[in-house]
Amino acid sequence: MSYIIELNNARKDADFVSGKINGKSAVVEIFSAMRDGKELAPYGKKADVAAKYIMELNSKASSGDSTAISELNELRRFAMEPVLMKEIKLLGIYGNYKAIGYNESCEIEIPVFANINANMQALGQDVTFPVIRKERKPIATTTISGGYAVDYRKAALGDMSDENELQDQVRVQIRNKAAKYVIETIYNAIKNADGVKYFFEGAGLTKTGVDGVISNVRRFGKPTISGDYALISQFNGFAGYTGVTPSVNGISEAVMNEIHTTGLMGMYNGSVLSEIPNEYDLYHLNADGTNFSTMLPTGIGYVIPTGGQSPIYTVTRGGLTSMSGKEVTTGQLISRFDLEVGALVAPNREYMIGLLGDTNLTTI
Repeated sequence: MSYIIELNNARKDADFVSGKINGKSAVVEIFSAMRDGKELAPYGKKADVAAKYIMELNSKASSGDSTAISELNELRRFAMEPVLMKEIKLLGIYGNYKAIGYNESCEIEIPVFANINANMQALGQDVTFPVIRKERKPIATTTISGGYAVDYRKAALGDMSDENELQDQVRVQIRNKAAKYVIETIYNAIKNADGVKYFFEGAGLTKTGVDGVISNVRRFGKPTISGDYALISQFNGFAGYTGVTPSVNGISEAVMNEIHTTGLMGMYNGSVLSEIPNEYDLYHLNADGTNFSTMLPTGIGYVIPTGGQSPIYTVTRGGLTSMSGKEVTTGQLISRFDLEVGALVAPNREYMIGLLGDTNLTTI
C-alpha cells in the first residue's frame, strides 16, 4: 500500500492562503458546525457572515480559483487536525510517542545503560557503578497522506452533507496508514536485527514456537501479545488441558464462556491477548481477488513486555499540511492532506520485543 497520493501540478495551500484564519477563528467553528449538520443559531450574526463566506469560497473554487481552494483546505485542516492528532497519539501503545515541531531536529533521546570504570569514580576500588547515558539518534520520517475529490458546486449551495464523511475518510486513511508504517518498521527492525532476537515465523502459530518467544520476553516484564484477530484467535486452540491416566482432553468453563462471548481468550500463560482492530481497505482486493485487503498485515503479532522502557519510538513532525492538484490515475482535482510520521526501534535493543509471524496470512 502506498503512503502517498500522487498529484500532478500539486500546489501547496500554504502558498496561496490569506493567512487571516487560524485554529481559533469563529469561521472554523462555524465551518465544523455546518459540516456536522448542527444548528447555527447559537453563533448569532457571525453564523450568517461565515456561512456566506464559506459558500462564496466554494463558488469560486468550482470555477478553478486556486486561492479559494486553498482557503477551504485551510478550514478543513484546522477542523480535522485536533481530532486526528488525538487519534495519532494512540501510536503510543507501541512505546514512546513524541510530537516534534517543524523547526526541531528530527531525533530522539535513547537511554543507554553502561558501567563506568571504578578508577574514574573511586580510585583504588574494584567496584563498577552502573549509569544511564542518553544518546541522540536521528529518526527517519515518511509522509502519510489522505485525500478526496470535492463537489464544490454542491457546497456552494450550502449542502455540506458530503464534507463530514469525506473528512472522516481522510482521518481514517492517515491513521491506518500511520499504524501500518509503524508496524512494518518494527517488524523489519526485529527480523533483520543481528544478535539476540526473539522471533517465530511459520505456516501457522505453534504452541512450542509461541511459548519459546513468550518465555524469553517475560523476563523483561509481563507480556502483552497484540495482533490481528486472525492471528490472536489461533491461541484459542492452545487452551485446555490433557490428562494422562486416563487420557482426557478438556477446557475450563470460564475459558469457554470467554471465547463464546468475545471470540478470543483474554489471557494465555499469563500474557494478555490484545486484538488490534484491522479494517478493510475498500479500494484494494487481496491477491486472488476474492475479498478486500486489510489495512494492516493479518499475520504479524508482537509480544511486548510491560513495566519497562520500550525500545519503540514514534514521532510526528509538525502537523497536518494540505495541497491540491490532479490525481495521477484519474485526473480528478484532489485535496490532499499530509502528516509526517517516523518510527524507530532503538538499535541493539530489538530483543526486548518478541515477534510472531504466520506465513499463511498476510505479512510484510
